[in-house]
Amino acid sequence: MNLAGILVLAAMQNYGPIDINGWEVRGAVNNEGAYVCSASIPYNSGIDLAFVRSASTFRIALQNDAWSLNDGQQYSLSLRIDNRISQNVTAHVAGRQTLAIDYDYVPNSTLENALIYGNILYITAQQADFEFALTNTSRALPALETCLRQGNRNPFAASPK
Repeated sequence: MNLAGILVLAAMQNYGPIDINGWEVRGAVNNEGAYVCSASIPYNSGIDLAFVRSASTFRIALQNDAWSLNDGQQYSLSLRIDNRISQNVTAHVAGRQTLAIDYDYVPNSTLENALIYGNILYITAQQADFEFALTNTSRALPALETCLRQGNRNPFAASPK
C-alpha cells in the first residue's frame, strides 16, 4: 500500500463508532474524498435506517441485506413524518442493497426538525410500506454536527465538500 492509501485509512476511522441510545454514529472519508458522518440503526424488519451528513448534503438511506438493487435505478417514494411533513421524493440506488434519498443540507429545515421531533417515519415504495420509529433521533441527529466538527479538526481527513 502506498503512503496516500495509508493516510486515507488513518483518516477513515477518526470518529466513532459511538453508541447514542442504539444509534451508531461514525465519521469517515467517502469515495469522493468528502468527510461524512452517519447515524444508523437496525430495525426488526431487517432494514437499517441511516442519516448521512456532509457539510452541504443530507441523505436518508435504507439498507437491507436481502435487497438486490440495480445501479442507476430510481424509485418514486412517498415520505411522511407523523403529520409534520409529507413529500414525494425520488430515491436512487446507492449500492446493491442501499436506497438513498439526497437533499441539500439546510440547518433547522422542516425535514430536519421533523426527524428530530417526530415519532414515526413512513415510507411507501411502490406497494411496500415501511415504518421507522424515530426514537432518540433528537440525540442522534445533532451528534452528526459534532462528528463533522471533529472531522474538520483532523488534518488527514479530506476537506468537507
